[in-house]
Amino acid sequence: MNKHIKQYESWSSFTPNMRLPEEIVLTPQEVRQVREVNWEQLDWKEAGNDGNKIIWLDLKKPFNNKINSGIVVDIQLVNEHIYQIHISLAKPLRDMGLGFKIYRSLIDWTGHLYSGKGRRQNPLVNRIWKKLADQPGVTCISSKLGDICISDKNPDKEILSSIFSKIG
Repeated sequence: MNKHIKQYESWSSFTPNMRLPEEIVLTPQEVRQVREVNWEQLDWKEAGNDGNKIIWLDLKKPFNNKINSGIVVDIQLVNEHIYQIHISLAKPLRDMGLGFKIYRSLIDWTGHLYSGKGRRQNPLVNRIWKKLADQPGVTCISSKLGDICISDKNPDKEILSSIFSKIG
């Protein structure tokens, strides 16, 4: 579906393995850089997988390796076509708007993101999804099961919208 995410043919087990961020200490300049970055400046690369429907992503730019080590983004394939995001930030990177910027950039990079409502560990995630629904260039659909935001650039936008709308 997406040119960036490889579809893996064989998975060794059914238990996903999530990564955790490294604990980091930021300089005042790094804090300023994180606060001021625009979501469009974030660029991603696939960094492997757990052999079990979890695709690991690494941030390519604009931050240094220290900041990047405090950012963990995993994409879980749901029904082979839906990308459910799992994100974890080191404590110094929280409460700076970075989570929203990561979500927004990944919607364009992957074509869409999904979040199951019953899987959300952090109540702040609900605010992120609500804010995403107000963003230009994104179509968001909510159901009793979860939310999906699809990039308007995604050639499969109508197909994904239709599939998700049928879920209820």
